[in-house]
Amino acid sequence: MKRLLVLFVLVFICLAYEMPMKKDYADDVSVQPKARTSQRDRILITPIGDIRAIMGPQGKNIAVSAGGEAIAVIFGDPTPDPQNFMEVKIAYSTDDGETWTIYGPFSGEYARLYPGVDGSPDFDANPGELFFSFQESPYGYAAGNLKTMIEEGTPAASSPSTPLALPQAGGPDLCPWHTGIAVCPDNPSHLIVNAYSYLNNGNNHLYAWVSEDGGYTWSDTIRVAQGIDPVEGSSGAGKCRQGTGDYAMIAFHDTVTVGGTAVTAPHHIESTDGGYTWTNWTELPVPAIYDSSQFWWHELDCEVINGEPWAVHTDITTTGGMWLYHGTGSPGSWTWEVWDVRELGAVSTWIADTLFSAAPSQYPSISYDPVSGMILVSYKGNYYKGDNATWATYNGAHIGGVYTYDNGQTWIVSDVLSEPQVGTIVWGDWSATEVAHRLVNTGDSVYAYATWGHEAELNLYFERGAIKRFTGIAETDEHNVRTELVLTPTICADHCYATFSLSRPRDVELTLFDATGRRVLNIFSGTCDGLQKIDIPTSRLTNGAYFLILKTGNSATMRKLIKM
Repeated sequence: MKRLLVLFVLVFICLAYEMPMKKDYADDVSVQPKARTSQRDRILITPIGDIRAIMGPQGKNIAVSAGGEAIAVIFGDPTPDPQNFMEVKIAYSTDDGETWTIYGPFSGEYARLYPGVDGSPDFDANPGELFFSFQESPYGYAAGNLKTMIEEGTPAASSPSTPLALPQAGGPDLCPWHTGIAVCPDNPSHLIVNAYSYLNNGNNHLYAWVSEDGGYTWSDTIRVAQGIDPVEGSSGAGKCRQGTGDYAMIAFHDTVTVGGTAVTAPHHIESTDGGYTWTNWTELPVPAIYDSSQFWWHELDCEVINGEPWAVHTDITTTGGMWLYHGTGSPGSWTWEVWDVRELGAVSTWIADTLFSAAPSQYPSISYDPVSGMILVSYKGNYYKGDNATWATYNGAHIGGVYTYDNGQTWIVSDVLSEPQVGTIVWGDWSATEVAHRLVNTGDSVYAYATWGHEAELNLYFERGAIKRFTGIAETDEHNVRTELVLTPTICADHCYATFSLSRPRDVELTLFDATGRRVLNIFSGTCDGLQKIDIPTSRLTNGAYFLILKTGNSATMRKLIKM
Protein backbone atom coordinates (compact mmCIF):
# COMPACT_ATOMS: atom_id res chain seq x y z
CA MET A 1 0.00 0.00 0.00
CA LYS A 2 2.80 2.42 0.87
CA ARG A 3 4.47 1.83 -2.51
CA LEU A 4 1.20 2.37 -4.32
CA LEU A 5 0.72 5.65 -2.48
CA VAL A 6 4.23 6.82 -3.39
CA LEU A 7 3.63 5.83 -7.02
CA PHE A 8 0.35 7.74 -7.10
CA VAL A 9 2.10 10.86 -5.77
CA LEU A 10 4.91 10.54 -8.31
CA VAL A 11 2.52 10.12 -11.23
CA PHE A 12 0.44 13.09 -10.06
CA ILE A 13 3.55 15.29 -9.82
CA CYS A 14 4.71 14.12 -13.23
CA LEU A 15 1.37 14.92 -14.84
CA ALA A 16 1.34 18.32 -13.20
CA TYR A 17 4.82 19.01 -14.46
CA GLU A 18 3.82 18.13 -18.03
CA MET A 19 0.83 20.50 -18.00
CA PRO A 20 1.24 23.79 -19.92
CA MET A 21 2.14 26.78 -17.77
CA LYS A 22 0.63 30.26 -18.14
CA LYS A 23 3.20 32.94 -18.93
CA ASP A 24 3.05 36.74 -18.73
CA TYR A 25 4.63 38.72 -21.55
CA ALA A 26 6.31 42.07 -20.97
CA ASP A 27 5.27 43.47 -24.35
CA ASP A 28 1.58 43.31 -23.46
CA VAL A 29 0.68 46.94 -22.78
CA SER A 30 -2.58 46.09 -21.04
CA VAL A 31 -2.81 46.88 -17.35
CA GLN A 32 -5.61 44.39 -16.74
CA PRO A 33 -4.96 42.07 -13.77
CA LYS A 34 -2.89 39.00 -14.60
CA ALA A 35 -2.05 35.89 -12.62
CA ARG A 36 1.42 36.11 -11.07
CA THR A 37 4.04 33.48 -11.74
CA SER A 38 5.67 32.13 -8.59
CA GLN A 39 8.19 34.67 -7.31
CA ARG A 40 11.70 33.49 -6.64
CA ASP A 41 13.32 34.46 -3.39
CA ARG A 42 15.34 37.67 -3.17
CA ILE A 43 16.48 38.70 -6.66
CA LEU A 44 19.74 40.59 -7.11
CA ILE A 45 19.31 43.74 -9.19
CA THR A 46 22.82 45.16 -8.97
CA PRO A 47 25.73 46.03 -6.69
CA ILE A 48 25.58 49.55 -5.22
CA GLY A 49 28.34 51.97 -4.27
CA ASP A 50 26.96 52.89 -0.86
CA ILE A 51 23.71 52.53 1.07
CA ARG A 52 22.99 56.16 0.18
CA ALA A 53 22.69 54.92 -3.40
CA ILE A 54 19.01 54.44 -2.58
CA MET A 55 18.46 55.62 0.98
CA GLY A 56 16.24 58.61 1.44
CA PRO A 57 12.50 57.99 1.10
CA GLN A 58 12.06 61.59 -0.06
CA GLY A 59 12.41 60.01 -3.49
CA LYS A 60 11.34 56.40 -3.74
CA ASN A 61 13.96 54.54 -5.73
CA ILE A 62 11.36 52.07 -7.09
CA ALA A 63 8.22 52.59 -9.20
CA VAL A 64 5.92 49.93 -10.66
CA SER A 65 3.32 50.08 -13.41
CA ALA A 66 -0.32 49.33 -12.64
CA GLY A 67 -0.09 45.89 -14.22
CA GLY A 68 3.09 45.02 -12.34
CA GLU A 69 5.19 43.82 -15.26
CA ALA A 70 7.27 47.00 -15.61
CA ILE A 71 9.47 48.16 -12.73
CA ALA A 72 11.90 51.08 -12.65
CA VAL A 73 14.70 51.47 -10.10
CA ILE A 74 17.24 54.30 -9.77
CA PHE A 75 20.45 53.70 -7.80
CA GLY A 76 24.13 54.56 -7.38
CA ASP A 77 26.43 52.17 -9.23
CA PRO A 78 29.90 51.53 -7.72
CA THR A 79 32.94 53.43 -9.01
CA PRO A 80 36.63 52.86 -8.18
CA ASP A 81 36.97 56.29 -6.53
CA PRO A 82 37.28 55.71 -2.74
CA GLN A 83 35.60 59.05 -1.97
CA ASN A 84 33.15 59.65 -4.83
CA PHE A 85 32.14 56.05 -5.01
CA MET A 86 28.97 55.94 -7.13
CA GLU A 87 27.28 57.24 -10.26
CA VAL A 88 23.62 57.33 -11.28
CA LYS A 89 22.19 54.40 -13.22
CA ILE A 90 18.68 53.04 -13.74
CA ALA A 91 17.47 49.44 -13.89
CA TYR A 92 14.35 48.21 -15.65
CA SER A 93 12.47 44.94 -15.45
CA THR A 94 9.71 44.12 -17.91
CA ASP A 95 8.98 40.63 -16.58
CA ASP A 96 7.73 41.35 -13.07
CA GLY A 97 11.18 41.57 -11.52
CA GLU A 98 12.64 38.28 -12.74
CA THR A 99 15.37 39.88 -14.90
CA TRP A 100 16.86 43.38 -15.03
CA THR A 101 18.48 45.62 -17.67
CA ILE A 102 20.73 48.46 -16.51
CA TYR A 103 21.29 51.79 -18.27
CA GLY A 104 23.73 54.60 -17.62
CA PRO A 105 25.70 56.23 -16.12
CA PHE A 106 23.77 59.50 -16.15
CA SER A 107 26.09 61.44 -13.86
CA GLY A 108 29.67 61.84 -12.81
CA GLU A 109 31.08 60.20 -9.68
CA TYR A 110 29.66 61.42 -6.35
CA ALA A 111 29.41 60.49 -2.67
CA ARG A 112 25.68 61.13 -2.23
CA LEU A 113 22.82 60.80 -4.71
CA TYR A 114 19.59 60.26 -2.71
CA PRO A 115 17.65 59.53 -5.92
CA GLY A 116 13.93 59.31 -6.65
CA VAL A 117 11.58 57.95 -9.33
CA ASP A 118 7.86 58.38 -10.00
CA GLY A 119 5.60 57.74 -12.96
CA SER A 120 2.04 57.40 -14.17
CA PRO A 121 0.28 54.03 -13.76
CA ASP A 122 0.82 53.45 -17.50
CA PHE A 123 4.48 54.43 -17.84
CA ASP A 124 5.15 51.03 -19.39
CA ALA A 125 2.84 51.84 -22.32
CA ASN A 126 3.06 55.63 -22.65
CA PRO A 127 6.44 57.18 -23.48
CA GLY A 128 7.47 60.16 -21.41
CA GLU A 129 5.51 59.32 -18.24
CA LEU A 130 8.39 58.12 -16.04
CA PHE A 131 10.67 60.60 -14.24
CA PHE A 132 13.81 60.58 -12.09
CA SER A 133 15.56 63.01 -9.75
CA PHE A 134 18.93 62.92 -8.00
CA GLN A 135 21.48 65.17 -6.34
CA GLU A 136 25.13 65.42 -7.27
CA SER A 137 27.04 65.86 -4.01
CA PRO A 138 30.77 65.15 -4.03
CA TYR A 139 32.72 63.96 -1.03
CA GLY A 140 33.04 66.36 1.89
CA TYR A 141 29.45 67.60 2.09
CA ALA A 142 30.09 69.88 -0.87
CA ALA A 143 27.15 71.38 -2.72
CA GLY A 144 26.06 70.00 -6.06
CA ASN A 145 23.30 70.17 -8.61
CA LEU A 146 19.78 68.80 -8.37
CA LYS A 147 18.90 67.11 -11.66
CA THR A 148 15.87 65.50 -13.24
CA MET A 149 15.60 63.04 -16.11
CA ILE A 150 12.72 61.88 -18.32
CA GLU A 151 12.28 58.40 -19.74
CA GLU A 152 11.21 59.53 -23.21
CA GLY A 153 10.59 55.95 -24.24
CA THR A 154 9.35 53.07 -22.09
CA PRO A 155 11.20 50.46 -20.03
CA ALA A 156 10.88 48.03 -22.95
CA ALA A 157 12.30 50.60 -25.39
CA SER A 158 14.35 52.93 -23.22
CA SER A 159 15.34 56.42 -24.38
CA PRO A 160 16.32 58.51 -21.33
CA SER A 161 16.69 62.26 -21.76
CA THR A 162 19.83 64.18 -20.85
CA PRO A 163 19.64 65.05 -17.13
CA LEU A 164 18.56 68.66 -16.54
CA ALA A 165 19.80 70.86 -13.69
CA LEU A 166 16.94 72.73 -12.00
CA PRO A 167 17.03 76.55 -11.77
CA GLN A 168 19.13 77.96 -8.91
CA ALA A 169 19.61 74.45 -7.52
CA GLY A 170 23.36 74.74 -7.21
CA GLY A 171 23.69 77.59 -4.71
CA PRO A 172 25.13 79.75 -3.36
CA ASP A 173 22.62 79.49 -0.49
CA LEU A 174 20.57 76.61 -1.84
CA CYS A 175 22.40 73.32 -1.38
CA PRO A 176 19.85 70.65 -2.37
CA TRP A 177 19.76 67.40 -0.45
CA HIS A 178 17.27 64.53 -0.23
CA THR A 179 15.53 65.12 -3.53
CA GLY A 180 12.18 63.70 -4.54
CA ILE A 181 9.85 63.86 -7.54
CA ALA A 182 6.05 63.55 -7.53
CA VAL A 183 3.71 63.02 -10.50
CA CYS A 184 0.13 64.33 -10.50
CA PRO A 185 -2.34 61.40 -10.79
CA ASP A 186 -4.62 63.53 -13.02
CA ASN A 187 -1.92 64.82 -15.33
CA PRO A 188 1.43 63.01 -15.73
CA SER A 189 2.94 66.18 -17.22
CA HIS A 190 2.49 68.06 -13.93
CA LEU A 191 5.51 67.39 -11.72
CA ILE A 192 6.82 68.69 -8.41
CA VAL A 193 10.40 68.24 -7.25
CA ASN A 194 11.39 69.05 -3.69
CA ALA A 195 14.71 69.28 -1.85
CA TYR A 196 16.11 70.47 1.46
CA SER A 197 18.91 73.06 1.55
CA TYR A 198 21.37 71.41 3.89
CA LEU A 199 25.02 71.62 5.00
CA ASN A 200 27.80 73.54 3.25
CA ASN A 201 26.17 76.81 4.36
CA GLY A 202 22.74 75.69 3.23
CA ASN A 203 19.98 77.81 4.73
CA ASN A 204 17.86 74.89 6.08
CA HIS A 205 14.85 75.88 3.96
CA LEU A 206 12.57 73.48 2.10
CA TYR A 207 12.27 74.18 -1.66
CA ALA A 208 10.19 73.02 -4.62
CA TRP A 209 10.10 73.33 -8.41
CA VAL A 210 7.06 72.77 -10.67
CA SER A 211 6.90 71.57 -14.28
CA GLU A 212 3.79 71.72 -16.47
CA ASP A 213 5.28 70.08 -19.56
CA GLY A 214 6.54 66.73 -18.32
CA GLY A 215 9.90 67.88 -17.02
CA TYR A 216 11.28 69.84 -19.96
CA THR A 217 10.97 73.26 -18.32
CA TRP A 218 10.70 74.18 -14.66
CA SER A 219 9.54 77.07 -12.52
CA ASP A 220 11.99 79.21 -10.62
CA THR A 221 12.83 78.05 -7.12
CA ILE A 222 9.85 78.11 -4.74
CA ARG A 223 10.53 78.37 -1.01
CA VAL A 224 8.14 75.99 0.73
CA ALA A 225 9.13 76.47 4.38
CA GLN A 226 11.76 78.36 6.35
CA GLY A 227 13.34 75.68 8.48
CA ILE A 228 15.37 75.75 11.66
CA ASP A 229 18.90 74.38 11.90
CA PRO A 230 18.30 70.65 12.40
CA VAL A 231 19.63 68.41 15.11
CA GLU A 232 22.89 66.82 14.01
CA GLY A 233 22.30 63.62 12.05
CA SER A 234 18.61 64.16 11.42
CA SER A 235 18.23 66.98 8.83
CA GLY A 236 14.98 68.61 7.82
CA ALA A 237 14.25 66.24 4.95
CA GLY A 238 10.87 66.36 3.21
CA LYS A 239 8.73 64.12 1.01
CA CYS A 240 6.21 65.44 -1.58
CA ARG A 241 3.15 63.65 -2.97
CA GLN A 242 0.42 64.95 -5.25
CA GLY A 243 -3.28 64.17 -5.09
CA THR A 244 -6.05 64.74 -7.57
CA GLY A 245 -6.85 68.27 -8.65
CA ASP A 246 -4.21 70.74 -7.51
CA TYR A 247 -3.64 69.32 -4.03
CA ALA A 248 -0.12 68.41 -2.89
CA MET A 249 1.50 67.81 0.48
CA ILE A 250 4.98 67.60 1.92
CA ALA A 251 5.78 65.66 5.08
CA PHE A 252 9.04 66.96 6.52
CA HIS A 253 11.18 67.27 9.63
CA ASP A 254 11.89 70.48 11.49
CA THR A 255 13.37 71.34 14.87
CA VAL A 256 11.25 71.92 17.98
CA THR A 257 12.17 72.33 21.64
CA VAL A 258 11.29 69.62 24.16
CA GLY A 259 12.18 70.40 27.77
CA GLY A 260 14.81 72.87 26.64
CA THR A 261 16.39 70.38 24.20
CA ALA A 262 16.30 70.76 20.40
CA VAL A 263 14.57 67.75 18.84
CA THR A 264 13.66 67.06 15.21
CA ALA A 265 9.94 66.33 14.83
CA PRO A 266 7.48 65.57 11.97
CA HIS A 267 5.56 68.36 10.20
CA HIS A 268 3.07 68.78 7.36
CA ILE A 269 2.57 71.54 4.79
CA GLU A 270 0.27 71.64 1.76
CA SER A 271 -0.52 73.33 -1.54
CA THR A 272 -3.88 73.75 -3.29
CA ASP A 273 -2.52 75.28 -6.50
CA GLY A 274 -0.30 72.49 -7.79
CA GLY A 275 2.80 73.37 -5.78
CA TYR A 276 3.26 77.07 -6.48
CA THR A 277 2.29 78.27 -3.00
CA TRP A 278 2.43 76.40 0.31
CA THR A 279 0.40 77.06 3.45
CA ASN A 280 -0.87 75.50 6.68
CA TRP A 281 2.48 74.54 8.15
CA THR A 282 1.54 72.14 10.96
CA GLU A 283 3.53 70.20 13.53
CA LEU A 284 2.04 66.73 13.47
CA PRO A 285 0.67 65.57 16.84
CA VAL A 286 3.29 63.10 18.06
CA PRO A 287 1.65 61.32 21.04
CA ALA A 288 4.98 60.79 22.79
CA ILE A 289 8.02 62.93 22.04
CA TYR A 290 11.03 63.20 24.35
CA ASP A 291 14.27 65.14 24.48
CA SER A 292 15.91 61.90 23.30
CA SER A 293 13.59 61.34 20.29
CA GLN A 294 15.27 60.97 16.90
CA PHE A 295 13.24 61.48 13.73
CA TRP A 296 15.99 60.92 11.18
CA TRP A 297 15.98 61.83 7.49
CA HIS A 298 15.31 58.28 6.26
CA GLU A 299 12.37 57.69 8.59
CA LEU A 300 9.40 59.28 6.82
CA ASP A 301 6.93 58.77 4.00
CA CYS A 302 3.58 60.19 2.93
CA GLU A 303 0.79 59.73 0.40
CA VAL A 304 -2.41 61.48 -0.68
CA ILE A 305 -5.25 58.93 -0.73
CA ASN A 306 -8.75 59.92 -1.81
CA GLY A 307 -7.85 63.57 -1.31
CA GLU A 308 -6.64 63.06 2.27
CA PRO A 309 -3.08 63.25 3.63
CA TRP A 310 -1.35 60.25 5.18
CA ALA A 311 2.13 60.40 6.73
CA VAL A 312 4.36 58.09 8.73
CA HIS A 313 7.45 59.07 10.75
CA THR A 314 9.66 56.88 12.95
CA ASP A 315 11.38 57.82 16.18
CA ILE A 316 14.31 55.43 15.79
CA THR A 317 15.07 55.22 19.49
CA THR A 318 14.16 51.82 20.91
CA THR A 319 11.42 53.35 23.06
CA GLY A 320 9.99 55.58 20.33
CA GLY A 321 7.00 55.01 18.08
CA MET A 322 6.44 54.60 14.35
CA TRP A 323 3.70 57.21 14.15
CA LEU A 324 1.08 57.02 11.39
CA TYR A 325 -1.10 60.08 10.71
CA HIS A 326 -4.32 60.39 8.70
CA GLY A 327 -5.97 63.74 8.13
CA THR A 328 -9.76 63.97 7.80
CA GLY A 329 -11.55 67.17 6.89
CA SER A 330 -10.26 69.61 4.29
CA PRO A 331 -7.08 71.56 3.50
CA GLY A 332 -6.23 73.91 6.32
CA SER A 333 -8.51 72.17 8.83
CA TRP A 334 -7.44 68.56 9.10
CA THR A 335 -8.28 66.45 12.13
CA TRP A 336 -5.47 63.97 12.65
CA GLU A 337 -5.92 60.31 13.54
CA VAL A 338 -2.74 58.79 14.95
CA TRP A 339 -1.61 55.17 15.37
CA ASP A 340 1.65 53.60 16.56
CA VAL A 341 2.60 51.12 13.84
CA ARG A 342 5.09 49.49 16.20
CA GLU A 343 2.13 48.43 18.31
CA LEU A 344 -0.09 47.53 15.34
CA GLY A 345 2.59 45.34 13.77
CA ALA A 346 4.03 43.55 16.82
CA VAL A 347 3.38 39.80 16.57
CA SER A 348 4.53 36.54 18.13
CA THR A 349 4.00 33.13 16.60
CA TRP A 350 5.23 29.58 17.05
CA ILE A 351 6.73 27.81 14.02
CA ALA A 352 7.49 24.19 14.84
CA ASP A 353 9.17 24.49 18.27
CA THR A 354 10.49 28.04 17.81
CA LEU A 355 8.82 31.24 18.98
CA PHE A 356 9.27 34.17 16.60
CA SER A 357 8.63 37.64 18.03
CA ALA A 358 8.62 40.43 15.44
CA ALA A 359 8.24 44.20 15.58
CA PRO A 360 8.44 47.10 13.10
CA SER A 361 11.79 48.88 13.35
CA GLN A 362 12.70 51.28 10.51
CA TYR A 363 12.15 52.60 6.98
CA PRO A 364 8.37 53.08 6.85
CA SER A 365 6.46 53.36 3.56
CA ILE A 366 2.84 54.06 2.59
CA SER A 367 1.34 52.32 -0.45
CA TYR A 368 -2.14 52.21 -1.97
CA ASP A 369 -4.26 50.04 -4.26
CA PRO A 370 -7.14 52.05 -5.80
CA VAL A 371 -8.89 48.88 -6.99
CA SER A 372 -9.48 47.30 -3.58
CA GLY A 373 -8.96 50.41 -1.45
CA MET A 374 -6.13 48.69 0.43
CA ILE A 375 -3.67 50.95 2.25
CA LEU A 376 -0.40 49.30 3.28
CA VAL A 377 2.02 50.74 5.82
CA SER A 378 5.19 48.72 5.39
CA TYR A 379 8.54 48.74 7.14
CA LYS A 380 11.65 46.77 7.84
CA GLY A 381 10.80 44.57 10.80
CA ASN A 382 13.20 42.83 13.17
CA TYR A 383 12.48 39.44 14.66
CA TYR A 384 13.80 37.44 17.57
CA LYS A 385 13.78 33.66 18.03
CA GLY A 386 13.23 32.27 21.50
CA ASP A 387 11.24 32.81 24.66
CA ASN A 388 13.32 35.58 26.22
CA ALA A 389 13.71 38.37 23.69
CA THR A 390 16.11 41.09 24.77
CA TRP A 391 15.52 43.28 21.70
CA ALA A 392 19.14 44.38 21.80
CA THR A 393 20.21 42.30 18.82
CA TYR A 394 17.99 40.23 16.57
CA ASN A 395 18.11 36.98 14.65
CA GLY A 396 16.93 38.52 11.40
CA ALA A 397 14.93 41.14 9.55
CA HIS A 398 12.18 41.18 6.95
CA ILE A 399 9.83 43.55 5.14
CA GLY A 400 6.55 43.53 7.02
CA GLY A 401 3.46 45.68 7.14
CA VAL A 402 -0.03 46.40 8.39
CA TYR A 403 -2.92 47.05 6.02
CA THR A 404 -6.50 48.28 6.02
CA TYR A 405 -9.45 48.10 3.63
CA ASP A 406 -11.64 50.56 5.57
CA ASN A 407 -9.51 53.71 5.72
CA GLY A 408 -7.91 52.83 9.02
CA GLN A 409 -10.86 51.60 11.07
CA THR A 410 -9.38 48.09 11.11
CA TRP A 411 -5.71 47.14 10.77
CA ILE A 412 -4.44 43.67 9.85
CA VAL A 413 -0.85 42.46 10.24
CA SER A 414 0.48 41.38 6.85
CA ASP A 415 2.38 38.23 6.19
CA VAL A 416 6.10 38.65 5.52
CA LEU A 417 6.64 40.59 2.26
CA SER A 418 10.23 39.50 1.62
CA GLU A 419 12.69 36.72 2.13
CA PRO A 420 14.05 37.16 5.67
CA GLN A 421 17.58 38.45 6.06
CA VAL A 422 19.13 36.10 8.59
CA GLY A 423 22.02 36.77 10.93
CA THR A 424 22.62 39.15 13.80
CA ILE A 425 20.74 42.42 13.24
CA VAL A 426 21.43 45.40 15.48
CA TRP A 427 18.95 48.16 16.22
CA GLY A 428 19.43 51.01 13.74
CA ASP A 429 20.75 48.71 11.01
CA TRP A 430 21.51 50.58 7.77
CA SER A 431 20.22 47.92 5.38
CA ALA A 432 17.46 50.10 3.97
CA THR A 433 14.18 48.96 2.43
CA GLU A 434 11.89 50.96 0.14
CA VAL A 435 8.40 49.86 -0.95
CA ALA A 436 6.77 51.31 -4.08
CA HIS A 437 3.79 53.64 -3.56
CA ARG A 438 1.69 51.68 -6.04
CA LEU A 439 0.38 48.27 -5.03
CA VAL A 440 -0.36 45.78 -7.83
CA ASN A 441 -3.79 44.14 -7.88
CA THR A 442 -3.94 40.91 -9.91
CA GLY A 443 -7.59 40.19 -9.21
CA ASP A 444 -6.94 37.44 -6.68
CA SER A 445 -4.09 39.05 -4.73
CA VAL A 446 -2.49 42.42 -4.01
CA TYR A 447 1.30 42.64 -4.18
CA ALA A 448 3.91 44.99 -2.71
CA TYR A 449 7.08 45.67 -4.73
CA ALA A 450 10.24 46.66 -2.88
CA THR A 451 13.99 47.10 -2.95
CA TRP A 452 16.38 46.12 -0.17
CA GLY A 453 19.84 47.69 -0.01
CA HIS A 454 22.09 45.31 1.94
CA GLU A 455 24.62 47.38 3.87
CA ALA A 456 27.28 44.70 4.43
CA GLU A 457 27.14 43.23 0.92
CA LEU A 458 26.47 46.54 -0.88
CA ASN A 459 23.97 44.75 -3.09
CA LEU A 460 20.52 45.94 -4.13
CA TYR A 461 17.78 43.30 -4.16
CA PHE A 462 14.23 43.16 -5.48
CA GLU A 463 11.45 41.74 -3.31
CA ARG A 464 7.79 41.09 -4.12
CA GLY A 465 5.27 39.86 -1.59
CA ALA A 466 1.57 39.05 -1.58
CA ILE A 467 -0.30 40.99 1.09
CA LYS A 468 -2.31 38.60 3.25
CA ARG A 469 -2.85 37.80 6.91
CA PHE A 470 0.23 36.99 8.96
CA THR A 471 1.12 33.30 9.15
CA GLY A 472 4.70 33.45 10.38
CA ILE A 473 8.31 34.22 9.55
CA ALA A 474 9.32 31.30 7.38
CA GLU A 475 13.04 31.61 7.94
CA THR A 476 13.49 27.85 7.63
CA ASP A 477 10.82 27.38 4.98
CA GLU A 478 12.33 25.81 1.86
CA HIS A 479 9.60 26.64 -0.64
CA ASN A 480 11.44 29.75 -1.80
CA VAL A 481 14.80 28.09 -2.43
CA ARG A 482 15.59 27.98 -6.15
CA THR A 483 16.58 24.51 -7.29
CA GLU A 484 16.20 24.76 -11.08
CA LEU A 485 16.82 21.02 -11.52
CA VAL A 486 17.79 19.99 -15.07
CA LEU A 487 18.27 16.36 -16.19
CA THR A 488 20.43 15.78 -19.31
CA PRO A 489 19.63 13.68 -21.26
CA THR A 490 16.18 12.55 -20.18
CA ILE A 491 16.48 9.38 -22.28
CA CYS A 492 19.77 7.59 -21.68
CA ALA A 493 21.63 4.27 -21.68
CA ASP A 494 24.79 4.46 -19.53
CA HIS A 495 24.60 7.71 -17.59
CA CYS A 496 23.07 11.18 -17.38
CA TYR A 497 23.69 14.40 -15.45
CA ALA A 498 21.63 16.25 -12.89
CA THR A 499 22.34 19.97 -12.78
CA PHE A 500 20.83 22.22 -10.15
CA SER A 501 21.50 25.56 -8.52
CA LEU A 502 20.73 26.54 -4.94
CA SER A 503 20.28 30.19 -4.06
CA ARG A 504 21.75 29.60 -0.59
CA PRO A 505 23.37 26.68 1.29
CA ARG A 506 20.99 23.82 2.03
CA ASP A 507 21.10 20.12 2.90
CA VAL A 508 19.96 18.17 -0.14
CA GLU A 509 19.17 14.60 -1.10
CA LEU A 510 19.23 13.38 -4.71
CA THR A 511 17.51 10.03 -5.10
CA LEU A 512 16.27 7.84 -7.98
CA PHE A 513 13.01 5.89 -7.74
CA ASP A 514 11.56 3.35 -10.15
CA ALA A 515 8.00 3.46 -11.46
CA THR A 516 6.70 1.49 -8.47
CA GLY A 517 8.03 4.07 -6.01
CA ARG A 518 10.96 1.88 -4.89
CA ARG A 519 14.21 3.67 -4.10
CA VAL A 520 16.82 2.24 -6.45
CA LEU A 521 19.75 4.64 -6.12
CA ASN A 522 20.97 7.08 -3.46
CA ILE A 523 22.89 9.50 -5.64
CA PHE A 524 23.91 12.27 -3.24
CA SER A 525 23.26 13.43 0.32
CA GLY A 526 24.96 16.49 1.80
CA THR A 527 25.18 20.27 1.88
CA CYS A 528 25.28 22.24 -1.37
CA ASP A 529 25.34 25.85 -2.47
CA GLY A 530 25.38 27.37 -5.93
CA LEU A 531 25.63 25.45 -9.21
CA GLN A 532 26.05 21.65 -8.99
CA LYS A 533 26.52 18.98 -11.68
CA ILE A 534 26.24 15.35 -10.58
CA ASP A 535 26.79 12.24 -12.71
CA ILE A 536 24.10 9.56 -12.46
CA PRO A 537 25.21 6.04 -13.52
CA THR A 538 22.37 4.17 -15.23
CA SER A 539 24.11 1.27 -17.02
CA ARG A 540 23.02 -1.30 -14.41
CA LEU A 541 19.40 -0.17 -14.36
CA THR A 542 16.79 -2.18 -16.19
CA ASN A 543 15.03 -0.42 -19.02
CA GLY A 544 12.01 1.60 -18.01
CA ALA A 545 10.80 4.83 -16.41
CA TYR A 546 12.43 6.36 -13.33
CA PHE A 547 11.87 9.46 -11.24
CA LEU A 548 14.72 11.66 -10.01
CA ILE A 549 13.83 13.49 -6.77
CA LEU A 550 15.83 16.45 -5.45
CA LYS A 551 14.79 17.16 -1.85
CA THR A 552 15.71 20.40 -0.06
CA GLY A 553 14.23 20.54 3.43
CA ASN A 554 10.47 20.25 3.12
CA SER A 555 10.27 20.70 -0.65
CA ALA A 556 11.07 18.38 -3.52
CA THR A 557 11.62 18.74 -7.26
CA MET A 558 11.12 15.84 -9.65
CA ARG A 559 12.27 14.99 -13.17
CA LYS A 560 11.36 11.94 -15.26
CA LEU A 561 14.09 9.67 -16.69
CA ILE A 562 13.76 6.92 -19.33
CA LYS A 563 16.44 4.17 -19.38
CA MET A 564 16.77 2.40 -22.74
